[in-house]
Amino acid sequence: MRRKLTAVAALAAAAVTLSAVAAAGPVAAKQRVVIQWTAKGFVLTPETAGALKSDTGTVSFCCWSQRFSTRDGLKVEVTDPEMTLVGKRGTLVVRNRMEWLDVPAGYALYTGTWKVVSGTGDYAQLAGGGRVAGVTLPNGAAKWRREGFLGPR
Repeated sequence: MRRKLTAVAALAAAAVTLSAVAAAGPVAAKQRVVIQWTAKGFVLTPETAGALKSDTGTVSFCCWSQRFSTRDGLKVEVTDPEMTLVGKRGTLVVRNRMEWLDVPAGYALYTGTWKVVSGTGDYAQLAGGGRVAGVTLPNGAAKWRREGFLGPR
């Protein structure tokens, strides 16, 4: 009799646990995304399935600091611009940390990180970030790419 009561109690506890997990619903996974600069603005492309869809729009940068350091004899510029993407699906604001290296003939290379600050529309309540790499050409034009993960807060 004692074994039967123990078995029934264990089954009841398991049922309660499974019910609580089922009621919580599925956990939304972070999506891998690529944000790339084009001549017309940005293109955001999800690389994995999820709630975020492709988007395009304008890009603006503001509000950054600048400092210089020397690493192994090479001068490095460090900046932290805020980038705002305004697309058809909402606005996404991210903070960057980029390290710039000057190379001959007026080129500059940079790499760094980005992290979500805020968003509206499809980008509301998102968290995440990733890496950035880019080049500035002698004529001032820039080419860059950001890759990372975005998901619910």
